[in-house]
Amino acid sequence: MASFQQMLSNRQKRQAPIIQFVPGQTLSPCYFLIQVEPAIRQGLKEIEETSPRHAMTELALITYLMGMGFDYRTAKAIVESWESDESLATQGLLTAE
Repeated sequence: MASFQQMLSNRQKRQAPIIQFVPGQTLSPCYFLIQVEPAIRQGLKEIEETSPRHAMTELALITYLMGMGFDYRTAKAIVESWESDESLATQGLLTAE
């Protein structure tokens, strides 16, 4: 299986997109990896600072929101605002433990 770095370096070699919904927008695995790379880096950083469960939950929520059309910064801000929601903390859904 190719590493993440190999996939990024091979992105220039691929000419034809797998699927194209928007003219000029290439929807290939490399395209998607590049789009979510900031969230992945944040998730790896978050694992060092909090629990793996919290980091993975936050990563999943951010990438889901990105899939819904939000840019990374907006998605991250939304998820961080949810972390301060007392009802989510009470239910244990977004705790740092």
